Amino acid sequence: MANNQTLLTNASKFSAVKNMYYSPVALVQNALYSQMFCFLSHVDPWPDANNPPVPLQDQRSLKQIMKGIFVAKPIGTNQMSPVIRRINWTSGSIYDYYQDNVDMFETNMVNDMMTGTYTYTFYINNKYDQVFKCLWNNNGGASIVEPYFEPGSYNTNNIFKGSDGYKWKYIYTIDYASKVEFMDTNWIPVPIKEYSSNPLKNPSVGYGNIDVINVTNGGSGYSNSVITVTISGDNTTQATGYATTDNGTISDIIVTNSGANYITANVTISSSSGYGATAIAPVSPIGGHGQDALSELGCCNIMITTTFSGIEQDTSGTQMIPTDITYYQLGILSNPTSISTSPDIAKPIIYKTTTDLIVAGGFGVFVSDEIIYQGSSLAAATFTGTVLSFDPASNILKVLNTSGILNINAPVFGNFSNTVRTLLAYNLPDLVTLSGDIVYIDNRTGIQRSYDGIEQFKIVLGY
Repeated sequence: MANNQTLLTNASKFSAVKNMYYSPVALVQNALYSQMFCFLSHVDPWPDANNPPVPLQDQRSLKQIMKGIFVAKPIGTNQMSPVIRRINWTSGSIYDYYQDNVDMFETNMVNDMMTGTYTYTFYINNKYDQVFKCLWNNNGGASIVEPYFEPGSYNTNNIFKGSDGYKWKYIYTIDYASKVEFMDTNWIPVPIKEYSSNPLKNPSVGYGNIDVINVTNGGSGYSNSVITVTISGDNTTQATGYATTDNGTISDIIVTNSGANYITANVTISSSSGYGATAIAPVSPIGGHGQDALSELGCCNIMITTTFSGIEQDTSGTQMIPTDITYYQLGILSNPTSISTSPDIAKPIIYKTTTDLIVAGGFGVFVSDEIIYQGSSLAAATFTGTVLSFDPASNILKVLNTSGILNINAPVFGNFSNTVRTLLAYNLPDLVTLSGDIVYIDNRTGIQRSYDGIEQFKIVLGY
């Protein structure tokens, strides 16, 4: 029997992030192929109000969550961004440098368990919200000069070299809108490009070029005028560079032509004087450094931001969410179905998922979380539901977790409040209960809604 050694590569994670980012706008046969919704759920307090339980994903638990959803709001591409761990540049830190023969996304292991954090720290963001990749760390020295990018301030390759010997490649600047929506103490957003791994997108780089040549051993006895630097490899356009010296030691090699279509590269230093100098020339990713920040910086997370404001009216002005409730759960629902779009997935609009009962006036008020029913008793009920909200001014009773068939002109009983009202009419939700897939669950301490309140959620999913 043959032995197989397999590997699910880092690119599978990067691809998953891209696929999720584009999924809300994907079409198949002119119909939406994928649509995600942020949902709010669970109006019953936890047994321990300050310690929400760990979410469960057995079938019973998932169905209970779906039955408790009272609103689902679509998530669009403008509400999602790939994100990477935030690494603020700090003076005195030692950063790793990019190497093309090292897995830069190797994951840390603690007690034989993956931590989800990368072993190598090779990129930073500075105080100007600019992101740089470290291409050289001066043989493991400390970084004491913060890199920054000012157009025209350094060479056309956008390489910043400080007096500490570090070489930093400018990758991108976080724009203000992305900063507000997707940047926090732990994460920074990453721009996404289509077809960025295509070497034809940047033919001057192709399969890879040489942005820096790093001196690993300066040797001794060298003179500038007699040093030849040769960069060899399987390329179509050869890179070139020249050496600088300091007291007979090669201090740096300046790249004058980055070349193109390198896969591997080797550096040879020859001179009629001097000896012992060595250098390396890491080859850039396909298309060059900065062509695909998402894959170059190891992005395997995506942040989703969703905001619920007050009553959340739909396009017709209908109130979609009560403001007199406290809820304890939110999550992401993928590809639910609605009655109006079946068998296709639901439209990218906000859905309320309550059954709304219009009842006659009278005495007593239904209270949140109580069971309401129709029939001779709760045990013999022909219909049951859980009260989400009751507005005594409009006599609209919003219920969840419904079971059975409603009977017009029959009384509706409150099991706890002992309220009795006659059912005049009702409206069923368009979103089909128990349809779609729950892909994320977040159990929280109670969140109190209010008429003028705003709730913004930032959800980070990892692959």
